[in-house]
Amino acid sequence: MKVEILCTGDEVLSGKIINSNFAFMSGKLEEVGISVIWGTTVGDNKQDLLDAFKLASERADAVIVNGGLGPTVDDLSQEVAAIASGNELELRTDWLEIMESFFIKRGRVMTENNKKQAMLPKGAELINNPIGTACGFAININKSRFFFTPGVPRELFLMLEDEIIPRLLELSGEKFITKLKTFHSYGIGESRADTLLEDIVDLAPDKNVKLGFQAHFPQLETKLHVRGNSKDSIEKNLVPVQDELRKRLGNYIFAEDKQTLEGVIIESLKNNSQTISIAEFMTDGGINSRLSKTDTGGESLIYALASNNIYALCKSLEINHKNEVNLELAEQVALKTRDIYSTDFGFCVLINHTEKNEAETFIALSGQISQSRIGYFIGDNYRVTLGSIEMALDCIRRYFQGLPFDEKSDFER
Repeated sequence: MKVEILCTGDEVLSGKIINSNFAFMSGKLEEVGISVIWGTTVGDNKQDLLDAFKLASERADAVIVNGGLGPTVDDLSQEVAAIASGNELELRTDWLEIMESFFIKRGRVMTENNKKQAMLPKGAELINNPIGTACGFAININKSRFFFTPGVPRELFLMLEDEIIPRLLELSGEKFITKLKTFHSYGIGESRADTLLEDIVDLAPDKNVKLGFQAHFPQLETKLHVRGNSKDSIEKNLVPVQDELRKRLGNYIFAEDKQTLEGVIIESLKNNSQTISIAEFMTDGGINSRLSKTDTGGESLIYALASNNIYALCKSLEINHKNEVNLELAEQVALKTRDIYSTDFGFCVLINHTEKNEAETFIALSGQISQSRIGYFIGDNYRVTLGSIEMALDCIRRYFQGLPFDEKSDFER
């Protein structure tokens, strides 16, 4: 089945808004075995949209149109869909009632222009949007089935998975199932991982496992996409490949599937009924931000201190700072943090920018057994900060899993 994604909006076309919706949709479709053949971006111009709809309808079996379902004059998707499909617009009272209820529950008054969102081409299939006022819809244009989705990311993401993908799978008529297995790692680069895993898919008896990578510094996602006609055939092919992948990537894997690095850390703390307090210097509070979003109840992360002023940070911990930022100071800060806030662990990360685009990162964990290390980074401030935060979190993960605390990363100089 040939699928096209058509994104609308002047802001997207001009680059004022990064088109993350396309990347999300294409990735999700790939996970279920549906490949996107074309991607098109069109501004808010009626004739341009009409031309794009007609072209897509002639070459694709299914088209996902993203955006243009709002209440304002530059939202044109419904109107152009009606013209392209040869239908009049009609007021869908079933969706209008849902919209009115949406506004009433939020104590807001629905303006007259919102009714535009309930105007759909006659005969269109309504596709539910449970968290917004822009309903999706589907309609045939020439030989193609068009699916219209809102541009708001959280609305799109939910509708794509719950409504659009099931319809596309049914439309494809292919009798197969797919599974995506994902491994998240830190410390190994894409090129080395690719070399280590070069022949791994040959272990699948039916040769139907596809290996892929998605690098987003400083993490690497390694993906196994498996396709088969039954759950048993999926597992038969996936198991030997994933087992070998775990062996080859080893300590670098910190999580699988929907797990996160911070989630693994908080889970380890909770399972052991342990607590941690942290102190950060020059990290923009990134470690606290990552951990606290997972430990929403504050059961494990008891206290977090972040500062770009090393003297102020030390003073708050009753440390008389006289020397330079180094590993000894990081160890002292970790110990003091643990003692002052009466937690099982004290953790410290200090970034020291030694030269332009070079930095040392001092990491220390104070517990019944204490460990520390130095990370060496090259890059601008953003890259150094991001790399330091990731290394620091991975050190905590390694501590709990009994792995080497100071294993060298591919991202260090």
